[in-house]
Amino acid sequence: MEETKTKDIILSVKDLSTSFFLREGEVKAVDGVSFSVRKGECLALVGESGSGKTVTALSMLRLVVWPPGKIKSGEVILDGVSVFDLPMKNMKDVRGKGMAMILQEPMSSLNPSQTIGQQIQEAVEINQGLKGEEAKKKAIEMLGIVRIPSPEKRYYNYPHELSGGMKQRIMIAIALSCRPKVLIADEPTCSLDVTIQAQILRLMQQLRKEIDTTILFITSDLGIVAEMADRVAIMYAGQLIEICDVFTLFENSAHPYTKGIMGSITAMKEGGRLNIISGDPPDLMALPSGCKFHPRCEYCQEICKTEEPGYTDLSGTGDHWVRCHFPLNKK
Repeated sequence: MEETKTKDIILSVKDLSTSFFLREGEVKAVDGVSFSVRKGECLALVGESGSGKTVTALSMLRLVVWPPGKIKSGEVILDGVSVFDLPMKNMKDVRGKGMAMILQEPMSSLNPSQTIGQQIQEAVEINQGLKGEEAKKKAIEMLGIVRIPSPEKRYYNYPHELSGGMKQRIMIAIALSCRPKVLIADEPTCSLDVTIQAQILRLMQQLRKEIDTTILFITSDLGIVAEMADRVAIMYAGQLIEICDVFTLFENSAHPYTKGIMGSITAMKEGGRLNIISGDPPDLMALPSGCKFHPRCEYCQEICKTEEPGYTDLSGTGDHWVRCHFPLNKK
């Protein structure tokens, strides 16, 4: 799968495969994933739980721990630099200045024994080279950037003194203090109520414009996708099965799995019965032959059961790819 527009690509992932080797067998968490992110855009990586979204992000940062996890193959190019070719001692520059990650649960990511100001200041000192009062001033500035009220006072608060939404803002401040080329947001609003979720999403949109940040947004919520994303990559059973712009996703998606997801949203909007996709996601230690979705696909034919499909460029310009023998909107 090759995209035509490459001049503005800041992040490129090619044929990435990661497995976990357990006593019971090999779990193929990420299986030949390829995609790219253009400078300044927001690409949403979408899929149900267990589809491989988070493992893809951790693999890009070389944070998969052996044993049991292992990056089997692939290439990650960040602004012209091959991440996997770097010595491990140089990865500290990639993790922060290159790619910074906001994790799902802020409480488990923050150190309860340090003030939030100290934790932001540490990131500033490591990634911006500032020390002492200069670093503290920058940390307070970052609190203001993420719209924390009274940042000079909040600098001295501990994580347990803040609400869930405030803690998530702190995580965003820590990530942005690294001045990363790519910000990876791994379901940053999944543990928040809808009101706080809306505030965090609005904040990320504002910061994206103000700081010109490129975002890889990992989520399973298509409502967030509609609000945040420029383009969307759909994952299923460790594979990318469709990638297109957000308007095409909602108006002209082509993979039966994507159509099934979109159909359920349409049914809910129209007040009809909830459409469901039959069956369950496959066991990653015993994946079906051929197309990984074929046991659940109502359009399945014999070739789907035996031959794994390649990518088809439906747009002719490299903007809409689908991994299916029989795309539903192929011209």
